[in-house]
Amino acid sequence: MDNLATSGWTEEEAVSAWGEAQPSEPASFDSVKRKAKPILLRKPKKKKQTKRKKRKATPFFERPVIAMDTEYVESKCGGYNRILSYQFAVLFKGKLSTIILFPESTKKSGRLALDKCLVQAIEKAMEDEVLDKWPTDIVLCAHWLSADLFNFSQAFDQLKTHVKGLRKTVASLDDVYGLDLDKVMSRRIDKEPLNVHDKSRNRHTLYITFYDTMLLSPNGSSLASVGELLKIPKVEIPEPYSISRMDEFLEAQPEKFAEYAITDSIVSARHFERVSSFCQNTLGLNSVPFTIGGIAVKAFVNSLEDKRGYRGLFGFEKVTKEVWPSDRSKPLTITRDVPATARMTLENFATQCYHGGRNESFIAGPTGIDTWRDYDVPSCYSAITLGLRELDYDQMYMTKDLNDLLGDKCALAWVEFKFPEHTRFPSLAVRSEYGLIFPLSGETHCTGHELEVAYNQGAEITIKQAFVVPWKNDVRIFEPFMKWGRERRKSFVKGSFDEKLTKEMLNSCYGKLAQSLRPKNSFDIQAGYSKQLPPSTLTNPFFAAYTTGLARALLGEMLHSIPDDKVVVSVTTDGFLTNAELHEIDLKGPICQRFRELYHRIDPTGGEVLELKHQAKQLIGAKTRAQYTVIESEGFEPILAKGSVKVDPMVTDQSAYMVNKYLTRKPGDKVDGSYLTPNRMRFLEHKDLMLEKRSIFLNMEFDQKREMLNPVMVDVKGRSHIALETKPHKSLDEMLFTRLRFDRWRKSHVLKDFDDWCSWQDRLVMAESTSHKNVRLKADETSDSLMARLFLRFYAHEQGGMSKKQISAKALAEWMTDIGYPTKATAVRSAKNTKLIEGAVPMTELTINLARLIVSKFPDFEVEILFNPESRSSLREALSPN
Repeated sequence: MDNLATSGWTEEEAVSAWGEAQPSEPASFDSVKRKAKPILLRKPKKKKQTKRKKRKATPFFERPVIAMDTEYVESKCGGYNRILSYQFAVLFKGKLSTIILFPESTKKSGRLALDKCLVQAIEKAMEDEVLDKWPTDIVLCAHWLSADLFNFSQAFDQLKTHVKGLRKTVASLDDVYGLDLDKVMSRRIDKEPLNVHDKSRNRHTLYITFYDTMLLSPNGSSLASVGELLKIPKVEIPEPYSISRMDEFLEAQPEKFAEYAITDSIVSARHFERVSSFCQNTLGLNSVPFTIGGIAVKAFVNSLEDKRGYRGLFGFEKVTKEVWPSDRSKPLTITRDVPATARMTLENFATQCYHGGRNESFIAGPTGIDTWRDYDVPSCYSAITLGLRELDYDQMYMTKDLNDLLGDKCALAWVEFKFPEHTRFPSLAVRSEYGLIFPLSGETHCTGHELEVAYNQGAEITIKQAFVVPWKNDVRIFEPFMKWGRERRKSFVKGSFDEKLTKEMLNSCYGKLAQSLRPKNSFDIQAGYSKQLPPSTLTNPFFAAYTTGLARALLGEMLHSIPDDKVVVSVTTDGFLTNAELHEIDLKGPICQRFRELYHRIDPTGGEVLELKHQAKQLIGAKTRAQYTVIESEGFEPILAKGSVKVDPMVTDQSAYMVNKYLTRKPGDKVDGSYLTPNRMRFLEHKDLMLEKRSIFLNMEFDQKREMLNPVMVDVKGRSHIALETKPHKSLDEMLFTRLRFDRWRKSHVLKDFDDWCSWQDRLVMAESTSHKNVRLKADETSDSLMARLFLRFYAHEQGGMSKKQISAKALAEWMTDIGYPTKATAVRSAKNTKLIEGAVPMTELTINLARLIVSKFPDFEVEILFNPESRSSLREALSPN
């Protein structure tokens, strides 16, 4: 029935089918007269159904565009938004009409209804001679539609049930606000139009298609950024007013307020006009898709010779099915695309081999002063898609021969691996709850590209299961599209709206390959519960695994070639930060060569596969996706990745702000963690979209994806801060063990100096030493305090050379207190009731010092019995008088 629904068939609402229920009046049985003859019930004649005439819609590019925007401030109680004004811009054939409407009051009850606002906007456009008649089909758009659409009166009831198309047209690839797309590439919004009445009480029918122009903005740009790209002058809010004091601005300068407010709706309208022109004139489309990714899919399909059967290239086949709707006199044949049986055989295995980009920090803390270069792989994912060819799923085969998996193949494997001990940058990803990590050993699903790099690094690889899916031919599926896109970009002015839109479109196409492979839930406003986002028409786990696997392999090969005396700060998806010069990085490996061949298909001029993007003299590498510039390099923008820390947009030098925040951080520091009202709360509780204010704990500490070592103190703007190198963890389990304990430790500590480092290392080795012992560590307990606690048990049990005849409990307690371990005699006596534990004390400077004191006081005590067996020989050396 879902297919029928999307084809125009719907189930009748119970109320419309049966009519409104009427209350029955009480009746007395005495008033009912008995009939001599029974009543014969006759079947009523069936009304002849008239075939509904299909409405002729206005061609898409001939529809008026109505852009809307609202201005509001938070109410004093903080429970809702006070709507100040509604702005509309009607754009048709280049002509523009604008109107600003004010609510009856700023209370919720004073809000205007959407239909009434649309009527006034259309009538104003007719007065301004922008429209010459009432339209039947319109495009209604806003920049961040979800924010504005529900600021109207009764919006939740009207839009949730009547304009069902909202959930069918508003899509988000990055969960921008979580409304899903029922049918990919569908432009239908609803079978029920919006009926409105003009000022003469004439009834008009509007068929509305909703668009969120934010989803059509390059890189999800703000409205202000879009205005700059479109060269629409920005109206500044004069001092002392601000975006949070718009009510005061309206009261003091109503004309200036109106100019500012209307400009936003004009930008949104002009933005849609440009995208519409791009889709019509540049791409030759019949309509505007709802996202840039959707535009990319349409443009890609148009670049193919077989536009109807293109899904066959992605492993789909057409199946037909007969259904017989109750209101039809004959069966209806439905055709749909389904994954081919051969493709489905390995669908889950291929999905397991799909992972995201490589994101790691290789240092913790500041760098020294040097030349730090930010290198990027140009057109990384776009170029890799040129390696995709139609797969011959029927000929896929299983293998245990590593050589079968190497080369330019769609090869997928489940392997065990072990890299040489001194490998700096292992290249096989292991999935964890904290993202991808790259340990020295483990088990993973991966692609042949990654195995090739790992094999060349000297890794021992054991294949558990592996498959090769041969290419059916050598026709590159995405090549015509990518070449066309590159030529189009060259035809536009660099940095212009059309150039940026084309670039974003090319970059977003590959993302469609992986859409919904690991589904995310989004909230369905009509159903009232969360449901999975559907896959795109291009979703293919084999292609997704090939593309991302080759990108990780490429970065892995480049990192491995960097000389040992050079430092790598971090890697992020398709680039990395290092002090190595370009000529010091080997770009001639097999994976680099494979990528070079693909890249040169779209760049025949022969550009290099690695290029310099940014540069700095000193950096801070806090953790994954958190790098700040301390000292800039002349001619380069500062390198800045804030690692989820929100900075007030009014702060001009955000990099300097982050550096200061890092250097001055303290345990328990909090930062702004405000978030927008979740859709579930908004739609179920009819709440406005507001900034839900909260503070969250600041986290600038290293994420422990690698093991920290070699601490040094580095000068940063007159302050000293610890800097650490890292090495890969031995395994996923080691990383999880460390991360869990570090997360606990950092609740009351920050890692800024040697004392902090010693505190953390002490805590870690204690955890390692006691992990298989029946010992519960106390909060903030140090290794020597643990040793003192366990030592008392040997005295109480008179084991290991200790005897109560040597010293009384009271005297022992006093001695322990004197040497820095406050102890009561009752604690010494009660140690008798605790279990005797051997080999649980780690060897640290603190425990060695205490061991010396104990041995000097109690020479017969076998102090080694407290320490773990692996460290006992080292302990003997440390305690040796020589």
